Amino acid sequence: MEGSIPLTCNYEKSMMLQTAAIKPSIQPSSSSQGFEDVIRDLIDRRFFVETEQYADLSNWLDKRRKYKSCGIISGSRGAGKSRASKEYDALVTGRRGSMRRIKPLHSLYIKAFSSWGTIDLCRQSLNFFNHGAKKGSPMDVRLRTWETFEDFGLELLLVDNGHVLSEKILFDLVECYDEFKIATVLIGPEKELENRLVLLGLRKKFNSHHKFPSLSPKQVVGVLKAFKRDFLSLPEDIEFFDGEIVHAICQASGGNPSKLEQPGCDFNTISEILVLSIAQSSSNGNFHLDKRVLKEVLYDFGVNVELTVEESNDTETGING
Repeated sequence: MEGSIPLTCNYEKSMMLQTAAIKPSIQPSSSSQGFEDVIRDLIDRRFFVETEQYADLSNWLDKRRKYKSCGIISGSRGAGKSRASKEYDALVTGRRGSMRRIKPLHSLYIKAFSSWGTIDLCRQSLNFFNHGAKKGSPMDVRLRTWETFEDFGLELLLVDNGHVLSEKILFDLVECYDEFKIATVLIGPEKELENRLVLLGLRKKFNSHHKFPSLSPKQVVGVLKAFKRDFLSLPEDIEFFDGEIVHAICQASGGNPSKLEQPGCDFNTISEILVLSIAQSSSNGNFHLDKRVLKEVLYDFGVNVELTVEESNDTETGING
């Protein structure tokens, strides 16, 4: 019989600790951005957990590269498929941050937008190679892009928001594959992406399909432990996220805490809860995570977590209970 997340987890220790500082080694530098944007950028760059979903996706993408076949990655909005795809791209290319890619190029990740035409996709691609494309006809830019892909030995093109791509872009990507055999994978919500391809008669061109599930409550426990380990200046034996908070985060992210193995918790929602909690806990360039603030953010997400006596007595963000 499947259990649920216990509402207590080393609670005696966690009661004593209401605020945790972000590790000095990853504290953001001064920036003109607001706290929220700085923290969101930090978490987007550094917060990643190698879950079972990521391992399965990596194996599937390795096969697309090896066998030069196209396909789609689908899943619910917020499941983390985009984040996992970007992490795979960074891993196989050895690229981090603004570092330029070098030959051979195993993978290239691009996030597309609904306003884009083929030339926008091509220009964005060429920017990765530091090959500007401000001039020239659309056909010239497109051909230059495909030839650059070939010159760099590109094996896999990952295009996020595949469901919003125009008909012209989709057919151009198919043409690129037919001519240069560069495996192309589209990423997007399952129904929208599949319906789009079926409508255009292109489903068979992207015949391989990988479904990316959301996290289970059991996995959320591991994700929060990883966040505590990588982001918070705390000893290993101190639990910051007690059972009650983990339970609430599972609920807020769409999961059912009573079904430990059942997917349903959105990684993106969990990240956003942490972003908002840290941003609202921090001041004067000092980045912290305050448990009282975290509970207030969870309340904004529709889940009520009662404040402890210590938290109720706090009147300022960032004060230890």
